[in-house]
Amino acid sequence: MRIALVAEDYYPQLGGIPEHVHHLALELNRRGHDTIVITARMGDSLDAPFVRRIGRSIVIYANGGMARITAGWRLTEQMARVLREHRTEVMHVHGGLSPVLGIIGPWAARRVGIPVVATHHSWFPRSIGYRLFKRPLQTLLDQHAASIAVSSAAIDAMGRYFTAPWEIIPNGVDVDLFHDRGHPAATASGDHPRLLFLGRLEPRTGLDVVLSAMPKIMARFPGAELIVAGGGPWLKHYRKYAARLGARVTFLGRVLEERPALYRSADIYLCPTSRASFGVTLIEAMGCGAPIVASDLPAFREVAGNEAVLVPAADPDAWAEATIALLADPARRDAMSRAGREAAAVFAWPRVADQLLAVYQRALGTPVVRPTARRSRRSKAAAAAT
Repeated sequence: MRIALVAEDYYPQLGGIPEHVHHLALELNRRGHDTIVITARMGDSLDAPFVRRIGRSIVIYANGGMARITAGWRLTEQMARVLREHRTEVMHVHGGLSPVLGIIGPWAARRVGIPVVATHHSWFPRSIGYRLFKRPLQTLLDQHAASIAVSSAAIDAMGRYFTAPWEIIPNGVDVDLFHDRGHPAATASGDHPRLLFLGRLEPRTGLDVVLSAMPKIMARFPGAELIVAGGGPWLKHYRKYAARLGARVTFLGRVLEERPALYRSADIYLCPTSRASFGVTLIEAMGCGAPIVASDLPAFREVAGNEAVLVPAADPDAWAEATIALLADPARRDAMSRAGREAAAVFAWPRVADQLLAVYQRALGTPVVRPTARRSRRSKAAAAAT
């Protein structure tokens, strides 16, 4: 099968969608399918052979954090040309109905006559754009061969504006990479517990909540250290804030290959984000055996509710109390590590890819509605006269 994965967010940007798209492409190609990723140019990047780039990505602020949109001349034509050159049979759009590639991708697919499968990855409280353009976007959604969401939370967000025969297929995780590899059994943390935050440094990921909780944690565990793995425009702000608090914090900057080792070395993984539709880092941490304290969000309850301690997203005192209680209970942390490793296996890429391939096969049997060619007024009048 010849498959095109279309994504506004992709490497070198890090995040749940880039991880999902890249590893899905690897899994599909490993199985013998000819899969490409179509995304925007993002400066200098060392790409895998299956990556195709059009236009140029621009960073904007949206939904409580940084987002990307693609700018360029005749993007639909560029996309259609890539599809023809690849002889694509089915398109899978990640971030369906999201500008820009989530919209022009399906337009280009209609031009070349191939079906579109769309996965919706986001949760948001409201969308002015969806409210204003609800009718044309619903029409575009109706033309998709399949509409997938990564969780019930993503369906709830999209369902405020659109109707579709939604089906849930979660994000996948590389369980061979994110594995415990002999994660040490939990012990009494003493005075040197190691806490981990991993994510982009922007308001919605909630690092300020964990930093605010650190003085209280350090009062109980004086040697407690918070490892912050991630980059972003708020890095300088968070460094200054940590210094003002007197918290012991190590900022590593952007990480990629180091992530499994960081999870394995953590006594607790902290995920204080305030907005999420899934929780890829939760699955990665569980696979590596790291106990988790996370925000009490619907998506996190769905993914890791039984294997994590869930607390209010914006309450530093609650975060401090939950972290202290878990650090003081090695038996509970050990049980959470074992349960998390078992739960992560459900999201292994072979399982997720099987579900998606079944959708692709079904989509290939769906008739594609091609755009109607425009006729001039003269040709219309001639036709009416005959």
